[in-house]
Amino acid sequence: MPEDYEKIWSTALGELEVVLSKANFTTWFRDTFIYDYKKGVFTVGVPTFFIEDWLKKKYIKEIKNALQKQTKEQIEDIKFKVASPPKKTKELVDKSEVIHTPVDNSKSFPQVERVVDKPRNDTLNERYVFENFVVGTENQLAHAAAKSVADKPGKAYNPLYVYGDSGLGKTHLLQAIGHKILIKNPKIKVLYVSCETFTNDFIEAVRGGKAKEFKNRYRNVDVLLVDDIQFLGAKEQTQEEFFHTFNHLHQKNKQVVMTSDRAPKEIKGLEKRLQTRFEWGMVADIQTPGYETRCAILQSKCAEKGRVIDRDVVSFIAENIESNIRELEGALIKLFAYCDLAETTPSLAVTEKILSEIISRNQRRQVVSVEKVLKSIQKFYHIPIEDLVSRKRNKEVIKPRHVAMYILKNVVGLSYPEIGRELGGKDHTTIIHGCKAITKGISASRQLKDEIELLKESIFE
Repeated sequence: MPEDYEKIWSTALGELEVVLSKANFTTWFRDTFIYDYKKGVFTVGVPTFFIEDWLKKKYIKEIKNALQKQTKEQIEDIKFKVASPPKKTKELVDKSEVIHTPVDNSKSFPQVERVVDKPRNDTLNERYVFENFVVGTENQLAHAAAKSVADKPGKAYNPLYVYGDSGLGKTHLLQAIGHKILIKNPKIKVLYVSCETFTNDFIEAVRGGKAKEFKNRYRNVDVLLVDDIQFLGAKEQTQEEFFHTFNHLHQKNKQVVMTSDRAPKEIKGLEKRLQTRFEWGMVADIQTPGYETRCAILQSKCAEKGRVIDRDVVSFIAENIESNIRELEGALIKLFAYCDLAETTPSLAVTEKILSEIISRNQRRQVVSVEKVLKSIQKFYHIPIEDLVSRKRNKEVIKPRHVAMYILKNVVGLSYPEIGRELGGKDHTTIIHGCKAITKGISASRQLKDEIELLKESIFE
């Protein structure tokens, strides 16, 4: 494969990383590469058949557009091939050396001067500021605590621990704190990382004998912002290092802020000494936004985009999409995209038509067959259904089988004996063990949590 095409794909990945969420980009594109190119046809190498199917179904247009921007040749088709990446390409992706296309946010959001020590590619997002955070009764306490911390870092609430379900604005608040602190004093060292990044940096430091560099990065800061701290659970060595990092910063009156999808005492595998420290300052939760807050969020998002929609449209969306802020924003994006392409206005009739699929998905209590669940797991893990319901106990089968147990219990709502009968007559204690294994795994592994969410999506299609 000519090196030019490797560079084209690397640049295209940079384009895709800009338009996709971090989770989607990492899940679907991390181990992809250019497998072949012939006369206007790119063949993209992918690690699994499930990813091949997903990219074909969900991202083919985005991939083609990203590639077309990088070459003068007309791209006729995009194909996929399940294969292992060449060593050079794998190293390139593992080190995150994709070529990033700069994005001009100045038209929509003010540029914020900041000095941020950035491990890997973690940065503060200019969108996440207090000025565009919509405050309601569901997030009022967390918002007030965050502003207090931003006004007096290390003095107000230290640490500040904010928790709530995904998509409710925790990351927004976390990064807004960093922005406000830096606006007031650009010389303050603010470090924003995910718990996953902290863990990976620690592992690399241990393997590479770079403990000093690691400590310099995380302990020589004034403000440490850590997203998704729940992934610290069950990681004993990482917890030990975070314990010492936390103590070092706290003793020097340096601010620590953390977000999580659950309260400290609910993080399985979290040491008691860390749980206690997380509760030293302020623990504030964020609830799912109510109707009034959802309306305010929609109006705020419209104002950000310079769009105007009728009140009845706002009310319709707010009444029918209740889960989280991301889905509200996603609904607006889909609506505006359709209206722009069709050169029409977002009337109530148009909104009802365009958002019907999203709304029906949110409104109905899904009735899912066992067969649908098992077929989805078969496709995701590339494991025959016969093996899932068999007595085989090799590691390739155990995890998918446990996932099947977990989904049949927590999504379909079957009882343990019912699940046992559906999976080849297994004892209910075996089912309990399998469900507990996945529940524990989700709290310790972002990858497993993402896998479960992606499986739910495929089951509910």
